[in-house]
Amino acid sequence: MSNWTNKHWGALIGILLVLITAWFNVGVTALVIVFAALGYLIGTFLDGEWDLEDIRARAQGRSRIIR
Repeated sequence: MSNWTNKHWGALIGILLVLITAWFNVGVTALVIVFAALGYLIGTFLDGEWDLEDIRARAQGRSRIIR
């Protein structure tokens, strides 16, 4: 577990949140996927692998070309 990145921890935390939710009879299998994906995306952002400025620029039709 020493090689785990923030995205791995985020996915694990997401799965644990769903398991706790399922324990109280609210669990749906789709929630596991949603929470795990959300945790993975948050971890990816915290690791710096996800550039929000680049995503915003692409959404606005302006691409940054770095040469």
